Amino acid sequence: MKKTLVFGITSAALAANLSVMKQACAQTITDPQPSVISDTDWQETSTNVTTLKNVGIGMTSPTEALHVIGNAIADDPLQPAHLVTKRYLDTQLQSVIAQSDAQQQQIKSLLQRVSALESQYQNVRNDYIQVVARLDEVESTLSPSGRNCLDIKTQIPVAATGFYLIDPDGENIGVDAFKVWCDMDYQGGGWTLFANHKDNIVNIQEGEVISPAEFSVMKAQRWQALRQTVSGGMMFKDEHGRITQVYQAKMNNANCRNIYTEDNLAALSTLGDYGLIWHHEDTNCNVSWDFAGVILGDKDSTRVESYTYQGASVLQAPNSKTRFDVWPYGSDESSRHHQNELLYFVK
Repeated sequence: MKKTLVFGITSAALAANLSVMKQACAQTITDPQPSVISDTDWQETSTNVTTLKNVGIGMTSPTEALHVIGNAIADDPLQPAHLVTKRYLDTQLQSVIAQSDAQQQQIKSLLQRVSALESQYQNVRNDYIQVVARLDEVESTLSPSGRNCLDIKTQIPVAATGFYLIDPDGENIGVDAFKVWCDMDYQGGGWTLFANHKDNIVNIQEGEVISPAEFSVMKAQRWQALRQTVSGGMMFKDEHGRITQVYQAKMNNANCRNIYTEDNLAALSTLGDYGLIWHHEDTNCNVSWDFAGVILGDKDSTRVESYTYQGASVLQAPNSKTRFDVWPYGSDESSRHHQNELLYFVK
């Protein structure tokens, strides 16, 4: 009785297992298999190839196998998730390498060109230096020379306004000969430019050559030599061509300051907050309302902003008995309302 029962249970279990296996096989047979996408399932454009099927890569439930033909790509490869083929990448790499080689060749060519231009520049610069040196030699030989511009005008009456060489203290004595700008037109000419100045220059600079085109003053040693030759007074010309003049006697007899008082034009000491190169006063030298003067000062040599005698100007106070011999500014006591720049000459 026991054996029959055990056999019956075992047979039943075996039958159940066989049934489960049959069902699993049947399910396996009926499950659809992924199919290869045919060529007609791809849509090709001029820039990419796509498919409407669910391609295996990147799909959670793929229904189609990925089928790439030649250089076909799944989509535009410029986006991170897109698929490209090795051949496509190889082609792109070769293109990049070719472009890099071409750029390297261009760089090499440009470097060679730069080197050639640098060599040409150096040659031109050397030629220029030689020409300038030669011109200086020729100028020294041919240009009229004198102690000042008046000396040159006396030697050569037809001498025109321009640059000349002067040697105020004589050859081989003191300062070497140097180039100056001569006004050979006004009142017979012979005027030597020693400063070109304007309002509100913070630091006055000494210049190698004083010209109407650049703001600067004559170097101290040259100025000290030049002023010893002055015999015709001072002249001042503003940017509009108006001329102010003080004659020699009045220039020398200034009781507060004249051209011999200080040696350095770039650092005139201030008097009453002014940098004055010439100053005469009827009473005391305290810059009161009875004075006349010529200012060659920097921005700091002013009183207050509204009291603007600063920089480059000429002035004669209403109560002053000493007046400029030539005064182009009418009844105004100062040129400050009429000009901002001055050329300073001696003769």
